[in-house]
Amino acid sequence: MMGKVCRYLVSLDLGLWLMVGVLLFMALGSFLSGGENGSSINDLPLFLWLREVPLAASWWLWGTIGLLALLAVNTVLCSMESLGKKWERGSSLVRIAPQVMHLGFLLIMVAHLVSARGSFKQAMEVGEGSTIGFPNGGVVQVGRIDSTIGPMGMPTAFSAQVRTLGGDGAFGSMSPNHPFFYRGFGIYLKEVGFMPAPVALVEIHREPGAGWALAGALLFTAGNVVLLAVRGGRLV
Repeated sequence: MMGKVCRYLVSLDLGLWLMVGVLLFMALGSFLSGGENGSSINDLPLFLWLREVPLAASWWLWGTIGLLALLAVNTVLCSMESLGKKWERGSSLVRIAPQVMHLGFLLIMVAHLVSARGSFKQAMEVGEGSTIGFPNGGVVQVGRIDSTIGPMGMPTAFSAQVRTLGGDGAFGSMSPNHPFFYRGFGIYLKEVGFMPAPVALVEIHREPGAGWALAGALLFTAGNVVLLAVRGGRLV
């Protein structure tokens, strides 16, 4: 009995069914979850959102997390079995490339878990001379808010000067798609206005899992490229 369970845990069929289950739960959640509880999922760290909303609004996400946990176990066991079978035969690239992909996938899952626990997001309006405080004690002061007006009288670009308060006293600027980063937080400039006084709408983000996600994506891509090249006869 235990042998049959173990064989099923390392089977490709289980991995495929788990992925189908994840897609099904997420599709159901997209269509069935809504209202105030559903919309707040984008404004809170995932684990905090799961603690605050009722189970009737989060059941699909708990199901998704459970299936992803099983998929992670399936991935690890499949990699261990694959390495054991192929260690004595075949190209080393063929043997290692799928495991690099698996490692990349697992790192991406770790990235989401880290961000689900420690991410941060807040939107606010700030004026020239106002300060932005951070949970870690840092403070950034907003300086001059400026914009470039095009021939049609519409703004074509806008920016804001910022400086950090405290020991470092660093200066910088932020504009659309060019945030200002400070102690792991990113300050994103979204909009500016000048009537009756210069004001900017900014969003503050912290994604502690971003580095893990980047490493996982690079490993997953590298494993795919190597495996395709080997199977295409370009590498031996």
